[in-house]
Amino acid sequence: MKKLLLAGVLTMAISSIDASATITVKLPANSGLDSISYFHAPIQKLATAKSRAERGIVEGKVPVVNNAATITLNPADGASRVGINFSENDYINFYSNPEEEIVAEVTSLSPFDYNLSGSPFIDGMNEVEALSKPLIEKQKAMMAAGEPKQEDMMALYNEFTQAVKDYVEENLTSPNAVYAIMQLRDEDFIDNFERLSERAKTSIVYPLAEAQYKAIKESLEIEKKQQEMANGTTPAPAFTLKDLEGKDVSLSDFKGKWVILDFWGSWCIWCIKGFPELKEAYAKYKDKLEVIGIDCNETEEAWKAGVAKYELPWVNVYCPKGNPLFEQYGIQGFPTKAIIDPEGIIKNITTGHDPEFFTKLDELIAK
Repeated sequence: MKKLLLAGVLTMAISSIDASATITVKLPANSGLDSISYFHAPIQKLATAKSRAERGIVEGKVPVVNNAATITLNPADGASRVGINFSENDYINFYSNPEEEIVAEVTSLSPFDYNLSGSPFIDGMNEVEALSKPLIEKQKAMMAAGEPKQEDMMALYNEFTQAVKDYVEENLTSPNAVYAIMQLRDEDFIDNFERLSERAKTSIVYPLAEAQYKAIKESLEIEKKQQEMANGTTPAPAFTLKDLEGKDVSLSDFKGKWVILDFWGSWCIWCIKGFPELKEAYAKYKDKLEVIGIDCNETEEAWKAGVAKYELPWVNVYCPKGNPLFEQYGIQGFPTKAIIDPEGIIKNITTGHDPEFFTKLDELIAK
């Protein structure tokens, strides 16, 4: 009898270990879809990956039969992020544990709408997602009335942030709080993450939130350093890089002139969008200004092709991977532009494509 009982327990244990997560996708009648594309990736790999290849992303396609499709995940992957794609703008993203049976019911393909169910985490995720729905409707109404003002869009974002913070406050000891915190930014994220209880940390997405915490902390520290560098008294870090002919170019070569350092890459859309304004500034101040384009994160061949394609008339140099220049200038996004005065002092650092950069340049050179 004991042997039978033991065998039964072992069978149950093995079944539990081998049990896979099953996602059932239900579609409206006459959807016209004969298959559905999806991807999934282990949360642990996503949290620690240093490159796309390390994320463990698996992509696939399943057939639609009787307006339904079934996606099965490998139990060995553990908790996973799952994405189901219907079009470029229509998709469902969620997280699942092994053994769970998640149902994604698409109630409408146009306009796209769906319901998720099947686990306590999904229930909590639905609660958080519901916080944004009235704000999305407000945004749609604003868009229909014309291009919304930036301050109105910021007010909507602040309203959403406050709603999430209120939710976290009410659910601080619940695993649901972790997913909510992941919707916050910068100091709001840091402040609330550091208040999580041990029970909340059992959430399946905690490894992702922890990685997000480390990344935001690092980003804020770099931002602080960058702000301190641009206080108007900090000497610009020196460097020597190779130009298109392979000759050494040093920042010190341009002492006595204003200098713009433009950290860019031909892969960066916003870098390219900023070239016309940068060319105008270069032409306007050419007698007292030099621009040094510092290409980053691509091959030398791609860099040279980009310089030729966009007809960049200034000094162009190549920054190889691993160069300490990134850290020295606090680079955390592209494009990044720095204004350096004739004495070699940093006067401004701007991340992203911002027309205000050129207003600041005019003000500095006019002094």
